[in-house]
Amino acid sequence: MAQWQELKNIDSEHQNQVIKVYVHQQFPLEFRDIASAWIEAQDWKSVAEDEGLARARYDELLDMVEEHYSHLVQQNNILGGPNYLQLVNDARARFQANPVCMARIISRCLSEERKIIASTRANLQECQIELDDSIIELQKKIQMADLKIKSIDEQFGKHDSFLKEWQDEVEQLNGPPVSLPLQMRKIGIDRMLDALNQARLDVCNLIGNTLKLAEQVVSRVVDEELRSWKLRQQQACIGAPIDTSLHKLQNWFMVAALALDKQLQQLRKLPELDLQFPPIDLLSLRTQCEQTAHFLFIKLLKNALVVEKQPNSAQRPLILKTNVRFSVKTRFLVNHSSFNWTPKVTLIFDKDFDEIGAVNGFRKFNFNPKGVSKIMDADERTGLVAQFERLVLVEEKYKSNRQNESLLAVTEELHFITCVMELKLPGLTLDVETSTLPLVVISSTVQGHGAWASILWSAMAADLQPKNLLFLTPPTVTWPQLSEVLSWQFQAMSERGLDEQQLAMLKDKFVDETDGLVSWNKFNKCDATWVWIEGILSLIKNHLLSIWRDGHIMGFISRDSAIVLLKDKPHGTFLLRFSETKEGAITFSWVDHSTGAARVHAVEPYKKELSISNLADILRHYRLTDPSSRSVNPLLYLYPDTPRDEAFGKYYTKPAENTDGYVLRNSGHWSVHPTPPPSPEENRSMESSLNNMDSGVNNMDSGMNNMDTSLSNMDPSINTMDPDINSIIRNMDFDTTMELFPELSDMGGPLHGFQLNY
Repeated sequence: MAQWQELKNIDSEHQNQVIKVYVHQQFPLEFRDIASAWIEAQDWKSVAEDEGLARARYDELLDMVEEHYSHLVQQNNILGGPNYLQLVNDARARFQANPVCMARIISRCLSEERKIIASTRANLQECQIELDDSIIELQKKIQMADLKIKSIDEQFGKHDSFLKEWQDEVEQLNGPPVSLPLQMRKIGIDRMLDALNQARLDVCNLIGNTLKLAEQVVSRVVDEELRSWKLRQQQACIGAPIDTSLHKLQNWFMVAALALDKQLQQLRKLPELDLQFPPIDLLSLRTQCEQTAHFLFIKLLKNALVVEKQPNSAQRPLILKTNVRFSVKTRFLVNHSSFNWTPKVTLIFDKDFDEIGAVNGFRKFNFNPKGVSKIMDADERTGLVAQFERLVLVEEKYKSNRQNESLLAVTEELHFITCVMELKLPGLTLDVETSTLPLVVISSTVQGHGAWASILWSAMAADLQPKNLLFLTPPTVTWPQLSEVLSWQFQAMSERGLDEQQLAMLKDKFVDETDGLVSWNKFNKCDATWVWIEGILSLIKNHLLSIWRDGHIMGFISRDSAIVLLKDKPHGTFLLRFSETKEGAITFSWVDHSTGAARVHAVEPYKKELSISNLADILRHYRLTDPSSRSVNPLLYLYPDTPRDEAFGKYYTKPAENTDGYVLRNSGHWSVHPTPPPSPEENRSMESSLNNMDSGVNNMDSGMNNMDTSLSNMDPSINTMDPDINSIIRNMDFDTTMELFPELSDMGGPLHGFQLNY
C-alpha cells in the first residue's frame, strides 16, 4: 500500500500528527495529497544534494498543482477546496530562490510519516491482534469444513451410483443366489456408507469445534470490542483525542456474521442418506450445532445496531435545546448482499422510563411530529445507515393538578433516545435496540454550562446503562478521572491539554478529602468550581487561543506559587496566570529588583480589555510611570528566561501605514509605579509632607488669585482674548504636577491597570 494511502486509513489521532508535521514544516498538505504517488517515487535525499535536480523537481511539482487547479476550473469546482493559486504563489515566494530547501523539507516530512506509520502498527493492542488471528483461524476452519462437505457430496454421489448398479444387477438375476463377486461389491458399498457416515460425524465435530472458536470471537467482539468502542465514543464526545472509526469493528461483526451464516448453511447441506434409520448421534450432534450457531448469530445481530453520530443541537454534543433541530445517525454493522434485508429504525424518547412514577417534577419530552421512523439505506462503504435529520423536541406538559417541584435541576435530568430496529429473518422477526449516550435537554443557552457539567459527570461515572436518575444520588469520582477529563476540555478546544503542574494547582481546588475523591457538589453545586473553569475555557477560545496553544500561558498557578517561582529570577521576569478571584480573566506577575529586595507584583486582571487589544499588544505596550515621568515596561522575560518580544513577537499587531500626514499613536496600558509598603517612620514623614503639601496648595491657590488680579489690572483685554487661560494655568498635566510635588510619589498603593492613548 502506498504510504499516503496508508496514512489516510489510520486513526484520526495519528492523522492529526501528520497534519502537525506539515504545519511545523510550513509545507502545504494539499501538495502532498495532489502529487502523492509522484512525491513517494522520488529520492528526495539525493534531490536535496543536487541544486539542478531540485529545481527540476520544484518546477514539476508546481506544474502538477496548477494542472490540478485547471481541472477544478473546468469542473466549476474551485469553491470547495483551498486557494491553490495562493498556495502556488506562496511556494514560489519561498522556494524559487532555494529549491533545495523544498527538497529537504519533503524528505523530512516523508521520514516523519514513516515514523507515524510505524507507531500505529506498534500501537495495535495485543488483544486486537489475537482477535484478528482468531478470525483468520475461524475462516480457515469454515473453509476446511466446506471442502470436506464437498468431498462427502461427491462420495455420496458415487455411493448412490454403485448401489444402483448393484441393485440393477441383482434384479437381473431374478433373485438369489447372489454370486460371490456381487456379495463382495455389496460389502464394499456398505463399507463406503459407513465411511461416509463417519465423515459426516467428523464434519459435525469440526463444525462443533469451529463453533467454540466462533463463540469466543462473538464474545470478544460484542462483550469487549463493542463496549470498548462505545466507551471511546463517549470519551470522544467529551473531548478525548480518541479514534472512534467503525471500520475495524464493523469488519469483525461482518466476518463473524458471515462465518455463522455459513456454518448454518453447512449444517443444512449435510447430506442425509435415504435410509429409514440415519445415525442417531449424527442427528443429535447436528441439532446441537444448529442451536449454538443460531444463538450466536442472533446475539451478534442484536448488538450490531449502534449510534454512529450522537445527537447534538447546541455547541456541544449530547445537549439538546427544545424547539431546535438536531440529527442522529445509526448504523447496522452486519450488511452483506447475501442477507438481503432492509430494516426500519424507529426513535423513541425515554423508552420504558416512567417519569411521573420515577421522580416528582421530571420533565417529559417527545418528538415533533411524533413517530420518527426510517428505512435504513444501503451504503457500499458504510453499510446500512439511517440518518435522521431535523429532529425537534417539545416538552409535554403534565396535568395542572400535578405538583411540579422537581427533585432534580433541569440540567441534572438525564434522557435517552432509543433506536429500535425490526429485522425479519426466515421464520423469525427480531427486534434490535440501542440507546444514545445520556442527554440533557435545555430550554435556554444559559443552561449550557450546567448541562455540560452533567454530561462530563455522567461520562466519568458511566457503565453504558441508561440511568435517567443518576443525579438523585450522584456518585463521586476520583481525581485521576477528573483531571484527565479537564485536560481533554483544553485539548479539544486548543490542541493543548494541561500539564502536571497545572493539574496540581487545580487539584487543590477540587479535592478536599485525603481519599482523593471529588463530589458533585464540589464540582458544580455549592462551590461551582466548574463555572470558573468554563470562564477560562471561554477566555482562551475567544482571546488567547494561539498564545495558549503555543504554551506561553502558565495559567493555573496561584499567586503565592507565582511569587515563589519569580523571586529568584532576573529583574523583569514575568508569567501569565488565570485570575482566581475574577471569573474568566487573566493577569501577569513580574519580579522587581529595583529596590534591592525582590518584590513580585501582579496587575489587575484583564477581561473586557481583551476585546479591544490582544494580550500580546498589552504586554508589549504595558508601562509603569514613575514620579520622574519616566515610562518603562517592567516585562522583560517570559518565565523562565525567554525575551518578551521573542515569545510574543509573532502575535503583535502590525502598525497601520501613515497615509494622511498625522503622527501615529499606540494604544497602551500603564500603572502607577508600585513601591514597597512604608515603615512607621515613613508614615509619620508622609503625614507631615501631606500637611505641608496642603499648605503649599493653599498658598499656590492664593498666588493664582493674585496673579489673576494682576493680569486683569495690567491688561483687561487678556481675559477677553483668552477666557480659558486661567483653566490652562490651573489644570497642569500629571507630569508637571509630579515635578512640583514629588511627595505624591511616596503615597504608594495598589496597581491599577487601565487604557489610554499616547
